[in-house]
Amino acid sequence: MKRLLYFPDWQLRWKFLFIFLALVMIPMIAFSLFIYSQANQAIQLQAIDNTKSHLEKVEDNMSAAILSIEDISSYMIYSNDFRTFLTTPSTPENQIRLKHLEERINGYVVFHLNSKPYLDSITLTGLHNSRIHIGTPLEKNEEGVWERKAKALYGKVFWSEAYTITDDWGRKKKVVSLFRVINDINNITRPIGLVTIRLDAAKLYQLIETDSKSLQQTFVLDHNQKVVLHHDPSLIGKTYPDKKFMNMTLQQKEQGGSFLYEKESEQYHVVTQPLEGTDLVLVAIVDKANVAEGLKKIMDSIIMMMVVLTLFGILAMAGFYHFNIKRIVRLTEQTRQVEKGDFSANVLVHSRDEIGLLGLRFNKMVERIQHLIEKEYKMEIRSREADLKLLQSQINPHFLYNTLDMIRWTARLENAMDTSKLIEQLSKMFRISLNRGKPWITLEAELTYSQSYLALQKRRLGKKLEFTLYCEAGIMEAQVLKQLIQPLIENSLQHGFENMRKIRKIYIRCFQEENRLVIDVMDNGKGFSPEEAASAMRGGFALQNIQDRLTSAYGDRGALEIRKKESGGAWVRLVFPFDADKSEGDCYDAESVDCGR
Repeated sequence: MKRLLYFPDWQLRWKFLFIFLALVMIPMIAFSLFIYSQANQAIQLQAIDNTKSHLEKVEDNMSAAILSIEDISSYMIYSNDFRTFLTTPSTPENQIRLKHLEERINGYVVFHLNSKPYLDSITLTGLHNSRIHIGTPLEKNEEGVWERKAKALYGKVFWSEAYTITDDWGRKKKVVSLFRVINDINNITRPIGLVTIRLDAAKLYQLIETDSKSLQQTFVLDHNQKVVLHHDPSLIGKTYPDKKFMNMTLQQKEQGGSFLYEKESEQYHVVTQPLEGTDLVLVAIVDKANVAEGLKKIMDSIIMMMVVLTLFGILAMAGFYHFNIKRIVRLTEQTRQVEKGDFSANVLVHSRDEIGLLGLRFNKMVERIQHLIEKEYKMEIRSREADLKLLQSQINPHFLYNTLDMIRWTARLENAMDTSKLIEQLSKMFRISLNRGKPWITLEAELTYSQSYLALQKRRLGKKLEFTLYCEAGIMEAQVLKQLIQPLIENSLQHGFENMRKIRKIYIRCFQEENRLVIDVMDNGKGFSPEEAASAMRGGFALQNIQDRLTSAYGDRGALEIRKKESGGAWVRLVFPFDADKSEGDCYDAESVDCGR
């Protein structure tokens, strides 16, 4: 009974139901109820936090804008073009030079006018009455009070209050301007000019404007309680009309914060944020009524969400069981069938997801197991036949090798040295092919085998055959499958030079390439056309046999390639892993076929 209550032993469907209820439905319902009970307080605090976050972003935007304008004035101090313009007298002989300077200055200023929409115009006045104005043309200059205050700061930045300017077309606009005396960089107490940079208040207000419905308004005040930026242009440059509001705002100016403000029986959250490095303060007013109205919708949405999510949760649980767990249960039932020895088990697969792929692999596995069982006895019979053939292949070469060795010594006794040499070459071939019945020999032995075969062929063909064997140093002890090269040589002699009268040339080279051993067999015969190469790889006995042996021994790392030879002829390359020490301990000894005993 206790075992049945152990959670890991539960059926998958009951586990899923328990996890769904415990970790999804119950927490969701509890969390929704908690949100519902706390929403009234949280929504108000969230509105204030959002407003503070908004003001922090506005502060970053305003600070970046102010800093960029101050950087422009600082650049004028260090720029050689600006200093030269300010110190060059406006005389006839200097007009060309001043014109060139104006063009460069104009390019610099126009760039900033285009990249900063709130930048209205820049006026630069020099030591010798040289003057340049770029931007909105003005009907007249600003009042001298701003210039006097700037000059009294001896080169420090001075920001004006918001004021009105009139352009040449009689249009009026509100601006905030930077005034700064430009001093000689070589003598910082010597003024050489004055720069005025005007910012359009309406366009600058776009940096603090927001589409939030809870924010009734956002504006900027200066230290004199005057409005610097506001959505109502008529208030810009004037003292804010609500004195009670201003007094409460100024109390929060230094450190920033929020307070509740009531006017005409309506309550507002007021959030303030000082603009770092200036005497300005950002003010945002949040209407509590709008926030409360949004709260009602949120509460209704929470209730609706709870109902909808509960229904969807039930549907999701039923759907997940039907489309996933049920298929796993069926797969489990089929595995029990296989466990009982019934290999007709099969899972119906209707999708390609992970469970579907698992079903496909299960079907393939069952089919493979059934195939292996059916072929087991045939494979065993073939294995016994192979063992018998291997035994026969060991008996026949021994007899033939000993017979050839006897004939070789008889030829020497009869002083037939050429015949003895030929028999010796043939004997070497049989000795290497014997190799104790093992498939692995050294590369040196394989090359010796191929050289003996070529020597016998040269004795038959005479001057019509030339061959070269090349082997890179240090790889002669590499272990390779025996009789890889000789079939390729035989293929060249039988097919590559068919109906050809020219001298037959065969070139064999062996070298190491990284961790691979490469063997090239090339001739000057008729070569392979693309169709012949494909046919040879599919149906050619020698090439197909070598490829099969390489694949069997090395898998995908062993390959036979037919390559294109620019000078004509055939080029076959064997590539397989470089292995200098086979774990099986196979060997070849040039003097005895019984090495390693």
